[in-house]
Amino acid sequence: MPEIEKECKVISKVPGSLKGLKLLNLDCGDITATVDLVQEIDIFDEGNEVTFVVSRDKPNYTPNDFCAHGYLFYEKKSDDAFVSLISLYGLLVKIVSNSGIISSGILNMMDHVYVCIKKLN
Repeated sequence: MPEIEKECKVISKVPGSLKGLKLLNLDCGDITATVDLVQEIDIFDEGNEVTFVVSRDKPNYTPNDFCAHGYLFYEKKSDDAFVSLISLYGLLVKIVSNSGIISSGILNMMDHVYVCIKKLN
């Protein structure tokens, strides 16, 4: 069972700081996520409804989904929210939440995780 599984909406896609990099911004209600995507594997459009998954175990996915693995390596309280970072071997996933992924005991520092974004529509 995934540690995090949320239905989200792609609220924006903006150019990243490096050539060919896109930042995918997801609104998942109680959390938000910003995901680095290489332009060649960017399969999402603004307005897409998606499922955002972070799991210790490899989830089921299809060729129409984005899935990668990496490590949860950072969490810090910033103002009134926690910022957690996952490195997908260079691509970053930034998760902003009220309680934190590590602080709430969902995952531990340096846990190996899978991150998947699955299209719903």
